[in-house]
Amino acid sequence: MSAVLTDQSLQDEIPHLGLLRKGERAVVRGFAHTHSAEQLALKTRLLELGFAPGEQIRVVAESFPRRDPMAVKLGNATFALRRHEAALIHIMHADSGAA
Repeated sequence: MSAVLTDQSLQDEIPHLGLLRKGERAVVRGFAHTHSAEQLALKTRLLELGFAPGEQIRVVAESFPRRDPMAVKLGNATFALRRHEAALIHIMHADSGAA
């Protein structure tokens, strides 16, 4: 029996901001494909806030006990994002020496 990859299974394999833990750094690579008007509006808002490809980000805090929401530092600003919102932002892990 061969496995059929769906859009969701492919999406789950791509590193995204929602997977990061406190103290981890990354660089924004892009955004997930959106399947609803609500997701498209959220993606647009994240872009307007500055979550653009090439931007460096860092998780500075996580809520207890479920780590949701998370606080993300982008430039001089800090944003609170729910994990499902952060999952729309595709990332590339930054080297530990990155700023």
